[in-house]
Amino acid sequence: MSLYEEIAQAVANGDEATASVVCQSMLEAGYNPVEIISRGYVPGMDMVELDYRQGRKYIPEILMSARVINKGMDKIAQYLGDRELTRLDKVVIGTVKGDIHDIGKQLVKMMLESAGFDVLDLGTDVSKEEFIKGIRQAEASVVLISAMLTTTMSNMKEVVEAIRQADFDRPVTILVGGNPVTNQFAREINAVFVDSAVEAKDTVMGIYQNNRGEEG
Repeated sequence: MSLYEEIAQAVANGDEATASVVCQSMLEAGYNPVEIISRGYVPGMDMVELDYRQGRKYIPEILMSARVINKGMDKIAQYLGDRELTRLDKVVIGTVKGDIHDIGKQLVKMMLESAGFDVLDLGTDVSKEEFIKGIRQAEASVVLISAMLTTTMSNMKEVVEAIRQADFDRPVTILVGGNPVTNQFAREINAVFVDSAVEAKDTVMGIYQNNRGEEG
């Protein structure tokens, strides 16, 4: 098993200690830091996502693996002084006003950061004004809005409407999710529905690739 494969397996196992030791030894031995990510950490998360899709892993295990990747990214960023670490795009995420649920949002954030996105996390109980301010501050082209309570779905609708009416210097795609949120509700409020953290990451990646294609 190569050192890249050892990192990938450690990610799949949620084994932060092993991944950290192998990553450090590779950095000290002169391995290309970006290749450590692309050939070690990323394939490991791909394994986790496949197991999740096929029902062999669950959210706590995905969280463990995502933390392994985030720790690895931090280690490599410190080693490089952040040079060479290209972030894909800026994304804003938050839970709507009146809702303080955080676990699902944190999982989505970790998945996006593991995929290379620069995520501005507005936290929970976020007003429509704060969402708009965050989008402007980050110059983001994607915003993810979470509601975990049926009683706060009306707040989600208000946030989406406010973002649609705001004046940005770029198109902004709105993704919504959470336990009570359905695809039908998302269509009714003119937003994109995502059913899981993995789907959120894949959807954002698709939007990013499409935007890059249009720019090219």
